Amino acid sequence: MLCARLAPALICLSGMAAAQDGNVTMGRQIAEEYCASCHMVEPDGPFKQEPPSFAAIAVYRSTDQIRARIVQPIHADMPRYSDYMIGGNIDDMVAYIASLEK
Repeated sequence: MLCARLAPALICLSGMAAAQDGNVTMGRQIAEEYCASCHMVEPDGPFKQEPPSFAAIAVYRSTDQIRARIVQPIHADMPRYSDYMIGGNIDDMVAYIASLEK
């Protein structure tokens, strides 16, 4: 019973640790190469909703929510998504987006 109660907290903490372990520079490079054709990925980019700018995502979403949306996107038509959103790239992208919070 105790394990069942601790599991959500551990998942939350592991998500925060992974965001901290990600490489912000690599995340930015991935964003610029693969995401900038649709999303505004610049640190000082304007907020917009469709598709959301990375600065807006950073302000309005937690790292866990960012990770969840990367792992399971709302829409499936992101170009070449499966080519780059693998392994440590996910941690890097979460770290980059989270770094944009002002």
